[in-house]
Amino acid sequence: MSQRAPFVIGVLVLALLLGMTLPVFADQLQGKIASINPDKNQIVITENFKNWTFQLDKGVQIFLNDRQCKLGELQAGDESIVTFTRQGERFLASVVRCMRK
Repeated sequence: MSQRAPFVIGVLVLALLLGMTLPVFADQLQGKIASINPDKNQIVITENFKNWTFQLDKGVQIFLNDRQCKLGELQAGDESIVTFTRQGERFLASVVRCMRK
């Protein structure tokens, strides 16, 4: 083993530890509600003619016109911003903010 091997291994271990401790960054999507499925705890948002299906996290926060509400109070056509994380092929929503005129 060369003299550089312990250094390289140390750098790789450090990189691995940093990767495991970094926070999960959330993304946001802005669009209109296409549909709501309270039975499956899902919401579909249309953005640029594409539908995005979000599974709602257990601790999801839902707002309508800046007041906290329940999923059933939202309607298709409401303007929305969804904060989410990706878990494999699923999108998990943690915050849903909607505006209705």
